[in-house]
Amino acid sequence: MQISNIYRYFIFIIIAGLLSCSSEEDKRLVAALKFAGDNHIELEKVLTHYKDDTLKLKAARFLIENMPQHYSLEILHADELEQLKIKTVRENKLDQGDAYRIVEIQNKLSKARKVYDCQVIKADYLIENIDFSFKVWQERPWAKYYSFDDFCRMILPYRIEHEPLESWKKECYDRYSPVLDSLYQGTDVIEACNRLALYIGHKELPNNFLMPFELPRYRASFVLKEQIGGCKEAVDFAIYVLRSLGIPANLDMLYFYYNLSFTHYWVSVKDTTGQLVTTDFDIKGIKRGRNDDDIRPKRKIYRQCYAEQSASSAKGIGFRGLHKIIENNLIKDVTAEYYGENTLSIEIPHMEGEQNLYLCAFGRKGWVPQTVSPVQKGKALFKNLGTNLLYFPASYANGDIKTVGYPFFFDGEKTYFYHPDTKNKEKAKLIRKTPLATRITAHLDNALNISIEYADNPFFKPVYRLHKIIDTIRTNYNTVPIIPSRTFRYVRCSTSSDKQLELAELEFYADEKREQKLPYIIMDKHVSPTVQNIKDDDPLSYYTAEGKGASLHLDFSKEVTVKKLMFIPRNDDNFIRIGDEYELFFFNGDKGWTSLGKQIAETNYLLYNVPQNAVLWLRDLTRGQEENLFIYKDGEQKFYL
Repeated sequence: MQISNIYRYFIFIIIAGLLSCSSEEDKRLVAALKFAGDNHIELEKVLTHYKDDTLKLKAARFLIENMPQHYSLEILHADELEQLKIKTVRENKLDQGDAYRIVEIQNKLSKARKVYDCQVIKADYLIENIDFSFKVWQERPWAKYYSFDDFCRMILPYRIEHEPLESWKKECYDRYSPVLDSLYQGTDVIEACNRLALYIGHKELPNNFLMPFELPRYRASFVLKEQIGGCKEAVDFAIYVLRSLGIPANLDMLYFYYNLSFTHYWVSVKDTTGQLVTTDFDIKGIKRGRNDDDIRPKRKIYRQCYAEQSASSAKGIGFRGLHKIIENNLIKDVTAEYYGENTLSIEIPHMEGEQNLYLCAFGRKGWVPQTVSPVQKGKALFKNLGTNLLYFPASYANGDIKTVGYPFFFDGEKTYFYHPDTKNKEKAKLIRKTPLATRITAHLDNALNISIEYADNPFFKPVYRLHKIIDTIRTNYNTVPIIPSRTFRYVRCSTSSDKQLELAELEFYADEKREQKLPYIIMDKHVSPTVQNIKDDDPLSYYTAEGKGASLHLDFSKEVTVKKLMFIPRNDDNFIRIGDEYELFFFNGDKGWTSLGKQIAETNYLLYNVPQNAVLWLRDLTRGQEENLFIYKDGEQKFYL
């Protein structure tokens, strides 16, 4: 043992001397070799292998210097969990016996051993990864726009987080490089990524949330072969593919945007101009300027890194969720890369208990901390926040989050506080409980140009127009009086050749008060069974025709006289639903949420008297979970996420 220790010490001295151990990087390299134990020989082989290649030696050093933080989790029966994942997704069910077995495996997770890369990785593995990374980087025309540091951070790494060590780059390259070559030959890295995403064509990976426990990260070979899972697995798949093709990609993430257990992942690709372009790597492709900020507000954005980051001090932070993120030195706060650098100073005259100020979002289950700063001399200083968003200052005491003062809007430079004026109220017409996302307006716009015609025979010769939708639709219930009333038996509903026929409901009435609904059958035989959704009295269910320019044919079984029709476009069911009970609240400082009363909706809108300059929260007490805060200004709801 003494000889081994002397030999190891001798090697460290030599390495230190050869590297002229004067810089921080040199010290970290020697520390990594020491941490490797007996496996230092493998790491030294890599350094020796590249002694005459300055750039590859730098790449090898980058990997080794940062290696001590990286490990695989040796989870017992991980292969069994993989097979259960496949079974669960394919069958879309989870047997009771399988669920019990999954919990059994989960209970043993505390015994999972950390297998550190430094202590097991082989020289051949690292050399293959380095050589192949240089190959894919140098053969792509956009490589000249990136620095060596970009290459090291976004192409060179051999792992994402703590998944088992595997060699995956060559397999990915052999599979997708010919595809990329056939799809695109230009220098625009974003267009190359776009073509790949469209070719692979994931709407989303097949998945369900039935398993009570899943592996923290699946093997690369599992993800690439099975292509199943949630957004984390979808992003891992994208990272493997893009990096293997020399496309500089990051794994970025958002913690706690609705509740304390949720993390959302996506890919950011660095453009040749240095701009970050985000993608889910699905059938929407990747386009400059596209993001999902209208769905998921990003107050703080983090990146999973290979290189060790300087950890921030988490001293005194009571909320453990933020403590865990801030202390992780492989996670980097990259909010400034998205929104630019900014600084926010908030005055806090007095706080009890913990002397830290939290900035929170309001989630489905209450206050959701996003970031934290110590209070010093009555002030808290925050750096690099997501802009044009609503924040609630809060303290943490006795295991609970408590708001401090009033919420504010931050535009990157200035703050605007919402202090409700309870003495001055205004009448508010409320039509939704969440913002209208672009993906929903696209469905609403599919209602444009729908033509509803009637006839006395099933051949629709002759045919007459009953109604054509020519106005932009931005609500759920749309009623059309038929003046004068029309008598007929058959109806044809069709759309223009450039649109898909989509509807949630289509109803006809024999009276103007919509009390006498007229039943009909759908004549078309070769359509999806979901066509029955247009008459099931459920505004959320819908029918979408397979192709564009489709038609539906309806038969009332006898001649009927129609005085009114009603249609509902495909929507997210966050408009006001007739018959549901609602309650409106406003935020009243230390008093918290104060109710403005309950109402049962009789129409597709609600009327309330609300305090001016108040943050409002509309709840559907009958159904649903999606509810976002808003203010009422200039006669309309303006939502904040």
